[in-house]
Amino acid sequence: MSRTQRDGLLLILVSAAGYSFLSVFTKWVYASGLDDPLDVLIWRFIIAAPAMWGGLWLSRRRGTPARSAALPWRWLLAMGVLFGVVALVAFQALARLPASLYTVLIYTYPAMVALGALLFGERLPARSWAALGLMFIGVALTMPNFAASFEGAEPLGVALALANAALYAAYILLSSRLLRGAGGGAQAGAWSITGSLLFCLVIAAARGLQTPAAPVAWAGLLGVAVISTAVPVFTFYAGMSRLGPAQASLLSTVEPVMTLTWAALLLGELLLPAQLVGAACVLGGLVLLQLRPGRRLAAQGGQS
Repeated sequence: MSRTQRDGLLLILVSAAGYSFLSVFTKWVYASGLDDPLDVLIWRFIIAAPAMWGGLWLSRRRGTPARSAALPWRWLLAMGVLFGVVALVAFQALARLPASLYTVLIYTYPAMVALGALLFGERLPARSWAALGLMFIGVALTMPNFAASFEGAEPLGVALALANAALYAAYILLSSRLLRGAGGGAQAGAWSITGSLLFCLVIAAARGLQTPAAPVAWAGLLGVAVISTAVPVFTFYAGMSRLGPAQASLLSTVEPVMTLTWAALLLGELLLPAQLVGAACVLGGLVLLQLRPGRRLAAQGGQS
């Protein structure tokens, strides 16, 4: 594994870890009285956008060079609007489906990204497709009520969840194309989050915005916005620029396993044997992705 690949792997794992805390922080916010998902969505980006630009400002003061001139910032703003739509559709799907069914449906997006990457000339080796199948089975096993949740599931909710996956796949693929050869992952993430903020401000102007009163709600919103939005968006952009959209999406499938871990450690939830098997499948797929192909495959032009 090259240094670039290793750095990309670590960045995507940091991104997955940040996103995996989202449910924990959101539960804190809901428990504090701010229980409207749209209010949480709007506050998420109101806080995340200044946090990302503030982080950029601090990095410049420490001497990190800025590369904004090479970035298509107008298109990145549009990508941010798309990301805001993705988040909105996710809330609408979750309102109609059990969380277990939604999670499995949304994690069809790595397959959509892999198929979409073929259109852009990014060819995945067979072991990556095998890892994709193993990790998807693992995600399904980590959701103990997945099979039962199909019974009586609202068709509109299923359609919204699949649309959510497709929109997120499109967001990843289009963002990757925009940033090809441009660099500047931190600034790209900041412009994208700013686009999401503009989208949410339009929603707030149309419907209003509830302000949380309890300090624990503000603490939870800070967690949602900084740890589960600003940090993972930045690290995902940086990791994707090193690995490509398909590999980055496959590695992100480790997120449900991390979510299970935090739920057990921080929320006291018990893990079932099937969930442990599912976690093992996801981690097995992660290991399979990192295996280096043999010399014969490499000689035939296989990708590592």
